[in-house]
Amino acid sequence: MINYNYKDINTINFSVSIDECFSELRPHPKFKDCTFDNYLDDAAYPSQAALKELLCSISNKEKIKKRSFFSKKQKENKIAKNIYIDGTYGIGKTHLLSACFHNFKGSKAFMSFLELTYFMNFSGLEKTIDFFKPVDLLLIDEFDLDDPATTRMAARFIDSINNNTTIITTSNRLPKELGGGKFDTTQFARELGIISDTFDTITVEGKSFRINLAAWQAVFSNKSFNEVLENYEPKRDKVLVDIDELIIKLQDNHPFKFFVIPKTFDAIFISNFKPFTKLNDALRFTIFIDHCYYHDTKLFFNTQLKESIFPKELMETSFERQFLRCNSRLDELGLFFKN
Repeated sequence: MINYNYKDINTINFSVSIDECFSELRPHPKFKDCTFDNYLDDAAYPSQAALKELLCSISNKEKIKKRSFFSKKQKENKIAKNIYIDGTYGIGKTHLLSACFHNFKGSKAFMSFLELTYFMNFSGLEKTIDFFKPVDLLLIDEFDLDDPATTRMAARFIDSINNNTTIITTSNRLPKELGGGKFDTTQFARELGIISDTFDTITVEGKSFRINLAAWQAVFSNKSFNEVLENYEPKRDKVLVDIDELIIKLQDNHPFKFFVIPKTFDAIFISNFKPFTKLNDALRFTIFIDHCYYHDTKLFFNTQLKESIFPKELMETSFERQFLRCNSRLDELGLFFKN
């Protein structure tokens, strides 16, 4: 039997504490070298250069001073709005958010919105608020609202830290669209109002750059799944896992622990891959792909199913955008072999 020199996913230690996660609030490995200088804005979309200039200006200040956006005649001492970046997939929003982090010299934190919700659910809202109150600049990637509980917590969290903390967040839906189709937003008008009123919305346009990032995939495209498994030499390790086994691992662990898989492996080979039929399994897989994206872990699938990973009945749910983001990131990370 050929020894492909790959690891077993069962060797991974998922014993990760919440404190360890809190200590990693910086851009993930994929974005550790992102700067404003190496963000190549598309001249066809001036909003990209404008956004880069704005964020560069904000992050150049060691201590961000918030100013009142009310007139002096008003007694309310409200704080200036934060920035909500709306834009489609693959135009470099996370790159710019990471550049902000690296450029800013004060107290700062970077995380995805999903990571924020994991912390709020796992350690409690009050502890999460207390942790972030001293932060001068909070950068939140992929902001979205999936359910009423998250909406309540997000509104309370933002309202509690807003006086001293500047928040810059990215999303692929406008603030007024948050929660739309996922739950009855009319019952949460106050919470949604707190969130949307906190931000100035900036829309950035462009086409996904990921369609131009297939150079590494072309190297292996004429080989078989087993050939690549045998010969691929990652910097760390590679793992071969059956899709059912992977899903079980994702079901058995809290999503904030998923990062240990791509942190351990540079390449993941997934066998017996097939379209998802259960919504919960599909959602956990999208979270897993987000972590792989942040760690730039390459993914190899022994089948050619990318366009039908999420069947029509799943794409027609309120989580369509998460599935579209997953497909977009797989354009960059994944190689699907022909049967």
